[in-house]
Parts: sequence; C-alpha cells; structure tokens
Amino acid sequence: MIKRIIVEGPDCSGKSSVVERVKNTLRWDSKSLHHLQGNQFDRYLKEYSINEKIVYDRSHFSEIVYSVLWRNGSPFSDEETKCLGFISKKDTLIIFACPDLDTMKKRYKCRNYPQQIKFGELEKSRNLFINLFKEVPVLVYYSRNYEELDKLVDEVKRRVV
Repeated sequence: MIKRIIVEGPDCSGKSSVVERVKNTLRWDSKSLHHLQGNQFDRYLKEYSINEKIVYDRSHFSEIVYSVLWRNGSPFSDEETKCLGFISKKDTLIIFACPDLDTMKKRYKCRNYPQQIKFGELEKSRNLFINLFKEVPVLVYYSRNYEELDKLVDEVKRRVV
C-alpha cells in the first residue's frame, strides 16, 4: 500500500506542477524537503518514518545530487544511503520528473526570480539524477504537456487507491 509519494528531479523539471496536482487529486498533504542545515540522515529518517498520505517535493535523492554538484560529495555514509533508500522505497511511489534539457533551459529563462542553480549546471544536475535513478524503481514523467500530466495523475490514483 502506498503511504507516501516522492516527486524528484532537477530544477525546472515540472516537480511543482506534479506535487500540486497529485496532492489535490488525492487530498493528501505536501511538504518540501529542500536542504536544511543539520544532520541530513536524521532529518530524512524522521520524515519517512512518521508521515503518511503526503507528497514530498524533493527527498534525500536531491540531497545526494546537489551535495555532489555543490558540496563535493554525498552527505550520507554508504550505510545511511542504503537505509534511506530502503525506507523511501517501502510503501512509497517515486515520481521522477525528467524533461529534455531544452525544456529545462526554456523554463529557467522564463523564471523571474533568482535561482540557486546556475544555468550551466542544469545539464549536470539532470545527468546526476538520471544516473541515480538507474536502479531505483520510479514512475518517469517527461513533463511535455498537460495531457501527459493527466495520465501521470491517473496512474498515481490507480497505484494508490
């Protein structure tokens, strides 16, 4: 039984749209798990252990990708990574938003607010996510149009209910 949903992917990939649609369709809560200061392992372990009927915008997977991109390595030991991976996959549906690079670049240029990620980092972050999810069961969302989003939401409903 699915108790939580993780929506992951690089910046400008359509995650926010997915989170909003899924949350509203299922009538679940949502929570952003963007980076915070402190012990990352304890933070994610607590989140995954206590929350149900929740859609997460980002997770420990983003923590790994952006730590590699900006902080020269993962914040987790191998054992912590395995533990979080096991827990996050148990009773969890992971959606990987992964549009093509041109779509991400167009979205980046259209945003009228400062972003932490630099334009030149979009491709590397996208590739890091793709490599990370090679061996993780995910539902892939290519974020091409609203029809695709409708189909994704229908698939999520089918799997959750």
